[in-house]
Amino acid sequence: MKNALKKQLKEKAKDHTTTMGVLAVTNKLNGKQYVQASLHLEALVNKMKFLLNGGMFTNPQLQKEWTESGSDSFTFEFAVVVPDQNNEFINYRKEVQKAEQSYISGLTTELY
Repeated sequence: MKNALKKQLKEKAKDHTTTMGVLAVTNKLNGKQYVQASLHLEALVNKMKFLLNGGMFTNPQLQKEWTESGSDSFTFEFAVVVPDQNNEFINYRKEVQKAEQSYISGLTTELY
């Protein structure tokens, strides 16, 4: 039973693809956004929520507003998704950075 479960989990892990792109965290009360690019957006969301809930986030203004307003006042959105083209010659780190700069340049809202 144990080996069958391990095998099933390994197969599931092989099929899992990560989402690359730009994450936008928006304060619903004032419209301000925190924008960050990542090669693994799901992991970034988990990391940010962990740090914000623990009072350890690196952006003091966002941390302050999170602490005062609570997590329900914020949305996490995959603002730009960079598709994985399964091409070893593409520098995906640069691609997500370009996507981040493009997204920021098109914003009209205030950033953290």
